[in-house]
Amino acid sequence: MPTENKADKIELNTNFDISVNTVKYFETLGIEILEYKDGTSVLKLPFNKKLTQPFGIMHGGALFSLADGACGLAILSTMKEVKPFVTVEMKINYLEPVNSGDTYAYAKVLREGRVVPIEVELKNSDKLVAKAISTYIILDSKK
Repeated sequence: MPTENKADKIELNTNFDISVNTVKYFETLGIEILEYKDGTSVLKLPFNKKLTQPFGIMHGGALFSLADGACGLAILSTMKEVKPFVTVEMKINYLEPVNSGDTYAYAKVLREGRVVPIEVELKNSDKLVAKAISTYIILDSKK
């Protein structure tokens, strides 16, 4: 299990800072940021009955959000100067149902550049429950 990241605010440059443990969307879902550095990130989503579909299984949208958030923080960890970026596309394969415990997202930037491919694995009880690959684009901050 990863070590908790104790920093609650990281200043990335003079024009931008992020309160990494107070991202409102993450707060709504219960996603916790554990670490992000060197093109990787680890996030955690505890099981919550409010995030299940009618059969008591974690909704795919919640797991997708966990994966997407992990990708974004992995990209952020590579930036020397922060620029806006967005998801262009993301594909996820759900391999096992999640009906208890904590799910962890492990994201890794595959190549740095303006167009950034990232892979992410979601694990619950050390079992691979989903795998995703995504593409992000870094936007021109002057537009």
